[in-house]
Amino acid sequence: MKMSWIRGMGLLVATLGLAACGGPIEEESVTDVTSTEQALRMCDLQGRCGTNEVCVGGPGGTCYPCGKYPQYCELAR
Repeated sequence: MKMSWIRGMGLLVATLGLAACGGPIEEESVTDVTSTEQALRMCDLQGRCGTNEVCVGGPGGTCYPCGKYPQYCELAR
């Protein structure tokens, strides 16, 4: 009887441990990032973008929204 109780506790701990892990972290593939960036609009002829966006690459470059791409907005400051 004592062995089944210990085995049951071990099974419970293992199950809870696996449930807490949440599985592997999925990262965006390179093609997903590229297609997302292609959907962004271009900077105007003066190298400007809209509010809360930063122009990367000067006139004709890409406008990156600060909310989705904060790394570009931090570089521009």
